[in-house]
Amino acid sequence: MIANKKIAFVIHSLGRGGAEKVVSELSIYWRNKGYSVTLILFENEVGYPIGGELINLNLPSGDGFFERVFILLKRAWHLKKVYAKQQFDLIIAVMETASFPSIMVNSQTIASNHCNPSLYFSQAEWKLAASLFPKAKKVVCVSEIAKQAFQSRLPSETPLTTIYNPVDFVSLADFSTKSPSIKIEEKYIIAVGRLEPQKRIDRLLNAYADSKLSHEAKLLILGEGSLRPQLEQQIKNLGLVGQVLMPGNIENPHPNIARAEFLVLASDHEGFPMVLIEALAIGKPVVSTDCATGPNEIIQHGQNGLLVPVENTLALRDALDELYFNQPLHQYLSHNAAASVRHLSVDTIAAQWEALAWKP
Repeated sequence: MIANKKIAFVIHSLGRGGAEKVVSELSIYWRNKGYSVTLILFENEVGYPIGGELINLNLPSGDGFFERVFILLKRAWHLKKVYAKQQFDLIIAVMETASFPSIMVNSQTIASNHCNPSLYFSQAEWKLAASLFPKAKKVVCVSEIAKQAFQSRLPSETPLTTIYNPVDFVSLADFSTKSPSIKIEEKYIIAVGRLEPQKRIDRLLNAYADSKLSHEAKLLILGEGSLRPQLEQQIKNLGLVGQVLMPGNIENPHPNIARAEFLVLASDHEGFPMVLIEALAIGKPVVSTDCATGPNEIIQHGQNGLLVPVENTLALRDALDELYFNQPLHQYLSHNAAASVRHLSVDTIAAQWEALAWKP
């Protein structure tokens, strides 16, 4: 019986990122279906609820080249021992820190990629991918663009496919109706993401400062990161103190997303941004840069959101104003939002994983 299958997720940690959120969603879904689920971590950081047993191997990343090679081999050795003991029916290794050592010791590993390798992979990682990925049971890409990037660099026999990130509509509906952590009486727009260079919060601040909507609605930015001091100084320089709020991370951002006018993403690059999917799932239109990868596979411009070119702050500013002040457009995009991501429901995406996993 499939319900008795033993599933293992292997991932570096379960910190608050998009890939980690996917593992959380799928582990809970499969546990509730009666599967035996185990989550194997290299570092004991857990920022999301999980479904299943947790095994922490306590093998954090190394710093230098030789130390990283040593850690890779050590992870492979420890995974081999766990696999021999547990006899899993399905192994999903998430991101390359997990997939490389897992494939080294078990060719039934399904490698789950969550980035654009053209932007993130080093030469050493490309060499490892070319050597190891063709030996995996499957290499699952987070977007079609990511798959194309792999196809251009890896041997033709590499078993590539694409499965998008899922969203649990039922849980999301429940989370979004709870009382918001951040109480804002005025209208506001929202951005959710780490305060790191990739997310280009600086670009968003410049666009917002130059927009008409900045006189009508606040900007709430949820997230934490290394750029906080610089961004706080930028807010002061732009005269936006009190208009831009940066309270940090909160446990449940969905009530604040649900009460915002819309969500905005200003990144230079992404994998397959969960925050866009979740905003749309609760009926919120979105504005996003058309960055690699993901947004243009989620957003249909003028149907459920607006896409703007990367590195075009004026276009971002104009899109913010257009979606805020053009109420017929806002209503139309809001009406289409949830249905546009229905194909990404956790039931649908989990079924795709199951179909892939139980193939001979």
